[in-house]
Amino acid sequence: MLLFIGERCQSMAVYNAKLVYYLFIFLDIVQGHHRLDPYANVIVGWSVSEAPAKMKNLNIYIEKPFNVSHLRIFPILKESNIGELLCIEDVIQCILGRLLLRHAAHVITGTPWEQIEFKRTEKGKPYLSNPSDTKFGMNITHQGDYVGFASSCTSKIGVDLMRLDKERKVFQQLRKYKLPKNYGNTGAGKTADDYINSMAKSASLNELRIMRSQPTESMKMTMFYRYWCLKEAILKATGEGILDDLSRIDFQVDMNDRYRPGCFLTSTTVLLDGKLQDQWIFEETFVDGNHAAAVCKEKALPRCCLFRKDPEAKLFFSKVSLENLLEYATIMNPLADNATAAYENLINKPRKTF
Repeated sequence: MLLFIGERCQSMAVYNAKLVYYLFIFLDIVQGHHRLDPYANVIVGWSVSEAPAKMKNLNIYIEKPFNVSHLRIFPILKESNIGELLCIEDVIQCILGRLLLRHAAHVITGTPWEQIEFKRTEKGKPYLSNPSDTKFGMNITHQGDYVGFASSCTSKIGVDLMRLDKERKVFQQLRKYKLPKNYGNTGAGKTADDYINSMAKSASLNELRIMRSQPTESMKMTMFYRYWCLKEAILKATGEGILDDLSRIDFQVDMNDRYRPGCFLTSTTVLLDGKLQDQWIFEETFVDGNHAAAVCKEKALPRCCLFRKDPEAKLFFSKVSLENLLEYATIMNPLADNATAAYENLINKPRKTF
């Protein structure tokens, strides 16, 4: 499978019909290829098995081993703190996120892999510094079992994933035995209201009312994650970082729309200090039955953007393989001893306990 985004954000093609499409396809069949809009939502599924040489999630198997050579394809030591990350899950997520950004930058602009450069704004948001004349935006997120990517024809784009914590069913069983809160770092004693109360300073009165009014623990937690996902997405889109008072951001969700796996909702709006922020559109979907996603993007798109021709198109997330991300990769960071020491350091990192 190969995800290909066309030159200068003018077109995008997906080769191999086996790829799961991520939008209600704006199609123009050209020489057997599907030409799509230059807007992509993709994810890489992953989890840590006995060694990072084999990563899988659900029906996604990354068959090409994650090995020493993969540590050498981008300047880990120069542009990131990957080597300082404590857990192997964090390292893999970070590497996949950098690969998604670099791969997309290469196929959109045609710039050689080794010439692509990223920098960060004062608020910490990564942006493409070379080539410097680009207008499109890209953003990544990693949470739960996935690393996600979204792009748009404008620079302001934000994406966030949240794993819906179904393991809370186990925690509810543990509470029967009157275990203390956070017993064994499990959160066994926490209720949905505990989680909501922990977010109280970051939620508007309207959001708190909606969360607390849900009839079941599960529905309360789903709304908790939904609001959190939306807030992360808009903060990442604006690039302004965390506001001093997140309760100023008030999301208006239509409770008549069914928020569940398979949905594609665009009815949500947002208020800032009580004023409608009509420049944004929010796309709420599910990656799978246990992971919710939100994309925040600008409503106004440039004329060159093919997506303007079909503003009602639904862009679901597609799953891509590690092979796709490495197709154009070149060695940028030659390491001593053929990177053996770096690889040993990677596989010996501890795993998360949660």
